[in-house]
Amino acid sequence: MAEIRWTPEQVRAIRSEDDTLLVANAGTGKTTTVVGKIMWRLGLPFGVNGETGEPLAPPAVSCRLDEIAAITFTEKAAYDLKRQLRKRIEASPRADDLRWDIDRASVGTIHSFCGELLREHALRLGIDPTFEILDEDEAWAEQDDLIKALLLERLDEEDPAAQRLLRRWKLTGWQHSKGAIDHVRDVLRDLRWRERRYAKWLRDDPPPETGDTLDLFPHEGPGLDLPVLRTLCRESEASDEEALAICADLVELGLEARARWDAWLEGENRRDFDSLVLGAADLLAGPAGEAALAAIRDRYRILIIDEFQDTDFTQRDIAFAIGRGVDRPQLFLVGDPKQSIYRFRGADISVWNAVAAAFAEQGEILDLPRNFRSAPPIVDFVNVVGRVSMDETGRALAEEELPSRIDYAELVAGVPDHAQTGVEWVCAQGKNVAERREAEAVRIACRILASVGRDEVRDSDSGELRPLAFRDIAVLYRARTGIGHVETTLKRYGIPYFVSGMAHLGERQEILDVLNALRLLQNERDDVRAFGYLRSPFVGLRDETIARMHMLQRSGPLLRRAKRWLAEGEWPKAPDHPELTGIERGALAQGLSVLDDLRQLAPRLALDEIIEELLERTGYRLHVLLMEGAEEVLANLQSLIHFAESHRASDLSTFFEVWDRSTNREIGLPQAPLYSKEDDVVTLSTIHQAKGLEWPLVFLIRVERKLWTPRTNEYWSDPELGPLFCLKASDRGARGHRILRREELEATAEEARLLYVAATRARDRLVLAGPKEGKGYDRWLAEGEAPERGDPAVRAAPETSRPPTLAWLDGYEVAEPPALIRPLPEPPLRWTRSATELMLLEEDPEEWERRYRHGALAPWHFAPETSAEEAGLPALVRGQIIHGVLERLEAEAEIARVVEETIGSLDEPELEAMLRPGSEYREQLEEEIRRVAASEEWAWYTTGELGRDYWKELTFTHLVGARDWRFGAFDLYRRLAGPGTGTDAAPGPGAAPSRLAGALGLEEGLDALVIDFKTHDITAAQAPGAARDYRIQADVYRAAASSMAGRVAVGLHFTGPNELVSMPEESPA
Repeated sequence: MAEIRWTPEQVRAIRSEDDTLLVANAGTGKTTTVVGKIMWRLGLPFGVNGETGEPLAPPAVSCRLDEIAAITFTEKAAYDLKRQLRKRIEASPRADDLRWDIDRASVGTIHSFCGELLREHALRLGIDPTFEILDEDEAWAEQDDLIKALLLERLDEEDPAAQRLLRRWKLTGWQHSKGAIDHVRDVLRDLRWRERRYAKWLRDDPPPETGDTLDLFPHEGPGLDLPVLRTLCRESEASDEEALAICADLVELGLEARARWDAWLEGENRRDFDSLVLGAADLLAGPAGEAALAAIRDRYRILIIDEFQDTDFTQRDIAFAIGRGVDRPQLFLVGDPKQSIYRFRGADISVWNAVAAAFAEQGEILDLPRNFRSAPPIVDFVNVVGRVSMDETGRALAEEELPSRIDYAELVAGVPDHAQTGVEWVCAQGKNVAERREAEAVRIACRILASVGRDEVRDSDSGELRPLAFRDIAVLYRARTGIGHVETTLKRYGIPYFVSGMAHLGERQEILDVLNALRLLQNERDDVRAFGYLRSPFVGLRDETIARMHMLQRSGPLLRRAKRWLAEGEWPKAPDHPELTGIERGALAQGLSVLDDLRQLAPRLALDEIIEELLERTGYRLHVLLMEGAEEVLANLQSLIHFAESHRASDLSTFFEVWDRSTNREIGLPQAPLYSKEDDVVTLSTIHQAKGLEWPLVFLIRVERKLWTPRTNEYWSDPELGPLFCLKASDRGARGHRILRREELEATAEEARLLYVAATRARDRLVLAGPKEGKGYDRWLAEGEAPERGDPAVRAAPETSRPPTLAWLDGYEVAEPPALIRPLPEPPLRWTRSATELMLLEEDPEEWERRYRHGALAPWHFAPETSAEEAGLPALVRGQIIHGVLERLEAEAEIARVVEETIGSLDEPELEAMLRPGSEYREQLEEEIRRVAASEEWAWYTTGELGRDYWKELTFTHLVGARDWRFGAFDLYRRLAGPGTGTDAAPGPGAAPSRLAGALGLEEGLDALVIDFKTHDITAAQAPGAARDYRIQADVYRAAASSMAGRVAVGLHFTGPNELVSMPEESPA
């Protein structure tokens, strides 16, 4: 592992002990610096001062791992940070001491950190620590139900606000069109996160009844103070009143929804992700928070917050409550304001500016300017474009007095240049947008093929030049829409690619086909879905066949007409091929039969089984295999089945509610990728998903795309001018235009930062793709030097298509399939049974049915067990040890060694600790075994040669009837008559000890003895009663042994009391 050489700026950051705001510019080794900071605080050597070559001086007081807290933006970032920390600790001199303590460091997201604080300090904060955390889907569903109930309740009360909202929108939305529930939820979330804003805009009392415009808002209780809102914006005019009226209605219902949501969470003792953070902030700031804060400060010495540029004021408040203005912990806030790109998730860049102002007065603001990722030409290009874009947007923000301006800080190149680095621009021509984009995609594909294996790039690990591979290339874009032409072209040119964060499965045709068929099971009268089903691969009818069916069968739903047509209709000859009519007729009969059967089975089958049956019986997968790209289609179908498995207990209606909700939120099931990012494939990714990653060659496409489009039919709040519901331009007043202008400035400034993130993903070469129209990124990119380059044309893989005629059908004939490809026969019934199974069948037939017929274990098999120290040695384990020792034991003197070997073979560390040599339980166990091994009976059992005269753990399989076998193992099988005949006969064991002979009733003429050892913890008096439970086992063993040896005696030897019990053959009833 190469030794890290810290820059002077990194040394200052690592050794800082005051509250620190670290500006970690793109590619400056932020994560490595954070790990270095933690290692330094632990007092561990890691890296040297790059100027002096000396190790960094250790801190005056080092800390423990459990005194470190690090908050990351995502769970993946937390995992990466902990993985790198583990790697460095393993390489340190104290690896043996610290490797088991790494998980004691508090490393996770803000939600996990707040959840940990709330549980750990629940008693101090006065809350129940057993609260359950709702995931995002659960919270969304519960809020849906709560808001729906609120709106319907208000409608029943003839509430004007609810009536107005539901005249404007439907109750629920559909895909990209929101409904009343969605808008109220937006307001509910805004009220929760921006409570301080709304405190200035809300009234406590109902408005007076006057003749002015307030008569439009006869609300009762708290709501928006409309006169105050009008004064916040001097430009307010009459045309703004409609938007204000909508805001007033939404806020009134949002306030009620928030109160009900908070009450529901408290009553159910649950917390959603928002209430974890908001609740922690409120409780820490309240009177009960002082005791918790004292304990938190006493625990932590440093609090690190990564990606601080994408936080909000609530997270700032939590950090300041814990560490600001106190001796400990040190606040170490890390981020890059130029990379703040998550406004849509609630991030607020003005938080960074506010904290920077506070730290300028008390604390340190440090900067990491040296970029160790991008080649010097890329760094120079980024500096030019970044300064132009951020200065332009910053001036516009300053003119509007918005607190989110970011001044550009120059990057300094930290890696050497080589001959093949640089920035270039790919421009393509076309008669229209579609043609130009197609030509642009071809240029990109040609550029990739011309570069792979020929161009050289710098290896990130060794620093040496090596040939470019597909995995070194990324194609980045701002939004996923409109990149289909790129995927199609890459596929046509034979370029393997991986789409990061692929689109929702619901956009794929094969998934639409399946969902369409499932919805048809719910409503067979849906002619639109019936038409889709009939022309899909499930049936495959031609459009003209469906049209003829529709016209000639004029009454009833389409599926009913199809059934009549199948029974009565005249099928015309198909012009394509004479066999086609018969194929269509058979496909229609099969398709209708499948629907009828599945409609009957749907209430009884799990969802995944319904889908599997649909695909199997219609041959859908076989159809897919005849198409190009079959692998991806089949993988997508399997993903849908896995998704259905997770909802197999839901009926179809509930399943579609879940599916539609996830589709509307655009967080549904992603398409199944054929490759992963570890494969040698080109990566296609949005810029947001590419943040934190890097590639030697980066294509930034669609640079001409317009930077911002107004969000109509949306609600948001401006921090100074109040809430706005954005109507279309003709219905918007001056106030609306002013707030929208401020939103445009904020969004455009974020686009400048997004461009900076995209450009700094490139290590060796950055390629820009798109025309220079001045509408999007291109207006800023044109300021940098990026020459256009012409790439050699590369021939695409020839396109193949199926022959236009159906003459290929003539090459097929119907025949019996070969045996190798016929369906497998049904598996036979089980023919083997053990004594244990037969005993369970007699004792508990229902449990036997579950376990042996259905393969299901009883719930108690999965119940958590108490520790061995608390409950003693489990009976099953005790029996395994005693049986294992008796099987291995050859001499009494070996007992201690054999016990140790047997315990070790169980691989149970907890039991090994309990049964360590010298322990009371171990001595008792050895003494029990010793009593058996020292007995006259044991000596008689083992007289002679093992494997000739007696056997231990002798397995058997015994045929007792037609297809009826018994199997098991004798603990000890003893011949009573030696093998062989005449003078060759081996001697028997001699006369049995009197106790054994008396207990088992051994008689003359017996050929063998079977002994089964029982390890029950019982007395000698209890042994006969316990033996009665093993009557069936004794009969199975006797029958098996008798088939080998003749007359056999069976006995049980209870090891605890060292007692023998005979198991005589029972007389038939």
